[in-house]
Amino acid sequence: MESLSFSAASLLLAFATAVYVVGGAINRLFFSPVAKFPGPRLAALTFWYEFYYDVVRNGRYTWKIEEMHEKYGPIVRINPYELHVNDPEFYDEIYVGPSRRTEKWSWSAKMFGTSLAAVGTTGHELHKLRRSALNPFFSKRSVTQLEPVIQENIDRLCTKLRGFAGTSTSVNLVDVFTCLSADVIGSYAFGQSYGFLEAPKFYPGWHKLMMDLSRSSHLMKQFGWLYSVMTLLPERLVSLLHPVTEQLFKLQNGIAKQVCDIQAGTQPSNAEEKAGSAPPHPTILHDLLQNSKLPSSELTVPRLKEEGFTLLGAGTVTTAWTLTTICYHILATPSILRRLRNELRGLYSSSDPSSSALSWQTLEHLPYLSAVVAEGLRLSYGVSHRLQRVSPDTALRLGDAIIPPGTPVSMTQMQIHLDSAIFPSPHTFAPERWLTPTPTSPPSTTTASVLGDTTLMKRFLVPFSRGSRMCVGMNLAYAEIYLTLGALFGPRGGVEMELYETSRRDVDVVHDFFNPAPAAGSRGVRVRIR
Repeated sequence: MESLSFSAASLLLAFATAVYVVGGAINRLFFSPVAKFPGPRLAALTFWYEFYYDVVRNGRYTWKIEEMHEKYGPIVRINPYELHVNDPEFYDEIYVGPSRRTEKWSWSAKMFGTSLAAVGTTGHELHKLRRSALNPFFSKRSVTQLEPVIQENIDRLCTKLRGFAGTSTSVNLVDVFTCLSADVIGSYAFGQSYGFLEAPKFYPGWHKLMMDLSRSSHLMKQFGWLYSVMTLLPERLVSLLHPVTEQLFKLQNGIAKQVCDIQAGTQPSNAEEKAGSAPPHPTILHDLLQNSKLPSSELTVPRLKEEGFTLLGAGTVTTAWTLTTICYHILATPSILRRLRNELRGLYSSSDPSSSALSWQTLEHLPYLSAVVAEGLRLSYGVSHRLQRVSPDTALRLGDAIIPPGTPVSMTQMQIHLDSAIFPSPHTFAPERWLTPTPTSPPSTTTASVLGDTTLMKRFLVPFSRGSRMCVGMNLAYAEIYLTLGALFGPRGGVEMELYETSRRDVDVVHDFFNPAPAAGSRGVRVRIR
């Protein structure tokens, strides 16, 4: 009798499971709010389709989605709930400003485990509260005021690079710029450089750790509970398994200690003149704790620790990759290098002869340097992953298609930046495309092949995204890029570099780990210092 009861219970459980699976499949295929949109049936049925391309095949779903658009058109269903759009004109409908409530999709927002930081906040109102507290610190005015902090790190970088002159040692620019960006954000936001620039060979483990975390975001998105499991593991054990994470924990704990010290009044701002203990300027933690209008629930140590570390991570890899991409193309194309140096030389000749550095404000008005920066941002993409947004109250319309409220919708910046209708010869690094030729100086045949509508190109250059959730660190990134390029390629204090065993393969993006990544096996953009 007991055996019979157990068998009956097992059959009932199996039947219920089958009904649940079949019923769920029928609902997703035929009754879902997005059932009418085209796309692969398997993608509509299960997240395992996305898992295969992003986890098993190492960040290749972005390219599979591109194939879907070629087959199904400008709007496709790429998983059971999400629609992806490939129509640049629709960009501002998804990534909208404060005129409409916009949320993140909770399923994708968990990929970095940052629900307490502004960047991982899903709800519109809470995100607005958290983001409004960060905006003043990263405004263009604030960045300009703290420009000497950025320049100090860049000077340190140039000095160290020149130390390799005349040796056979090569340096990897992606490691160099990852260390620079980390030290800049550390100095700028937390009042202390982390000393990565002083590390031997520019501490390649830091970039590897950042990219390992980025790569694991695909797995974490599928299995968000893994973050909870990892937080239960002792830091000492994790550090033994992955030694570089010891530095990560050190940074996180340092931010937490800073919060506690500020709250306790033991770490003054620079207004409290305590020699040897005050940071060189008020940090973002001072700003949030002392000047913001955030409620006390938003000023807890765990939340501010997560906010601070997220700013460090976000401000490191993307800027480093952009600088790496730009430097590769400058060094790989003598005509670009020559024209850039001539422009910088002309500016230096009219500047203060006692100064070796030029300001961000001066550099950003240089036409050719600005064109080089724009082209570098276009081909480094910002992030390679699609950015999901939800319009919770308003239906979106694309042609005759109506997207129901509450539907996760995404676009991919990389696809826009490589759209040949906007950017002719999109894979060519051509600063000239951003310079409108004068009537007396018609473009050459080569230049003409890349010329487009500069107004249209500027509209769709979106490496920082757009709308109320665009990258908060945009101004800091621009300042760092302009000041670094001005220092490296300017005639005073510049660094003579040449590529070493490096090709276009080392900057072409073939993996989407949220952050762009080149082909597996790439050894990076390596240079020797002359």
